[in-house]
Amino acid sequence: MQMPDLKNRMNQAGEKARAFLLTEGDKTLDFLYITGIQSVRILKRVHRRLVRFSRPAVDFIRRVYDFFIGRQIRRAERELQSISEGFDIARHRIAQAKKQGYLRVLREYARVTGESLIRHKRAVCTVLNVVAPVASILILLATVQHWNGLNYGLNLSYDGQQVATIQNEKVFEQATAMVSQRMVHSADSQTTELKATPCFQLSVVSPASYSSVNTVCNRIIQQSDDIIEEASGLYVGGQLIGAVKSSADLNYILQNILNKARGSDTSATAEFIQNVETVNGLFPTTSIMTTENMKSLLSGTSKEAVVYTVKDGDTATSIAKDHNLTLSQLKAINGDRVGDDIHPGDLVNVEVAVPKLGVQLIKSVTYQVPIVYKTVTNQDSSKYTDYSKVTTQGQNGVQENVDKVYYVNGVESKRESVSQKVLKQPVDKVVVTGTKKRPKVSSAGQSTGSLMWPVPSLHMITTYFTWRWGKFHPGIDISGSGAYGKTIVAADGGTVISAGWSNGYGQCVEINHGGGLHTFYAHASALLVSAGQKVSKGQAIARVGSTGYSTGPHCHFEVRLNGTKVNPLSYVKK
Repeated sequence: MQMPDLKNRMNQAGEKARAFLLTEGDKTLDFLYITGIQSVRILKRVHRRLVRFSRPAVDFIRRVYDFFIGRQIRRAERELQSISEGFDIARHRIAQAKKQGYLRVLREYARVTGESLIRHKRAVCTVLNVVAPVASILILLATVQHWNGLNYGLNLSYDGQQVATIQNEKVFEQATAMVSQRMVHSADSQTTELKATPCFQLSVVSPASYSSVNTVCNRIIQQSDDIIEEASGLYVGGQLIGAVKSSADLNYILQNILNKARGSDTSATAEFIQNVETVNGLFPTTSIMTTENMKSLLSGTSKEAVVYTVKDGDTATSIAKDHNLTLSQLKAINGDRVGDDIHPGDLVNVEVAVPKLGVQLIKSVTYQVPIVYKTVTNQDSSKYTDYSKVTTQGQNGVQENVDKVYYVNGVESKRESVSQKVLKQPVDKVVVTGTKKRPKVSSAGQSTGSLMWPVPSLHMITTYFTWRWGKFHPGIDISGSGAYGKTIVAADGGTVISAGWSNGYGQCVEINHGGGLHTFYAHASALLVSAGQKVSKGQAIARVGSTGYSTGPHCHFEVRLNGTKVNPLSYVKK
């Protein structure tokens, strides 16, 4: 009874929902339709009002355009059409005139041209008003371009006589400065001046006719009243140093200075630091010096050397600071011979003599430097931490370096690396170390890596590890008051490899501690261990006696490393 009622209720609810959705859908469609219609109506209304509002402005613009531009365009169209028709009529008339002879053709050409100019005079005037200004501008531009393309120069003259043609007044200024430099070397006059006033005249010239500064200088000197002579002048940094008669002698002096700086190294390059220039020209006779004087002048210095005497308390750093130098500069001046080992009274260069002509020497230096080998550590977990063994000895490699070294007046100023080449590769040093930690207390058969004193109650050594009675004694003899019967202990943990009688040693014990290390105890009165037994460090193994070849009770103790008997005192302490 309950299930049918539930189904009926559900069907009724579904019907109501569908009816509601249909009703709401119709309302939505109606809303969209009304909104669209109203939007179209509003847009049409706005368009009509905009057209009605803008119509007077559009009509005004159209009338203005028609008055100022449209009428002119229509007139031009009518004029062009009239000209086109005139050409057709003129061709027809000239064609008819050709039938009557050439004279008739010329008359017809003249008549047609005159009638056309009269008929279209307005169009002709308009064209001329435009073409004439444009043609004038083009002619002006061509004229300016022509004159700008010409080369102008100054004709220099003295007392009405032309001296040279120069490019500008700067050339004349440089030439007069050069004249003054040449004149200042005259012994008769230290302030020689030009006696005439120059005159400049601008003219159009060829670039090939320009005179150089040196040429102008020579011609100015020729115009003076001084006695002049052909010579070769030396300019350093733009300043005249002097002049000699022979340019070959001057070049020889300069080359000798470079050769001296180069020395025996023919591959080195030597050059002057300053701008050195030789100029052949006219010089006052009194300013020309001999070749020897020029050589002496150039061999001298422009600044003398300064030497400082070391005083108490001076250091290389303090001396450099007092003379406004860095420590590296002070060392460079003194050829790296200045250090902390200076003493009072020593002479130290704080300023070197500067040659009149500075020379820079460029040399290629080849030298070898070692390549330090690396140490490679390999770890072995089976070895104790105090274990270390070199398995491969390290060897340094060899590298060849080539440097370009710059020397200024004999002092190195700069160094550049050119190449590096490995001649021999280094061999790494290989070391094997242990990582296994040793126990603090030895257990049976386990070594701690260090040996203890074998007879704790006796500390007297009667015989050392040395020569005795004509033969070598390979151990130490331990004895003392009441030695007989004292306890002998294992110096470290290990395995007993022998315990018994041995000729000469009497009753003895040998223990293997591992790593090639063995200890040996002899002349015992009693043995407390047997072969194969594992013992710990400090464990009693025998008692002191005098068995075998013995002169009294003692313990003969030996240490053997890889079968070689070594000094026990290197391993144990009393």
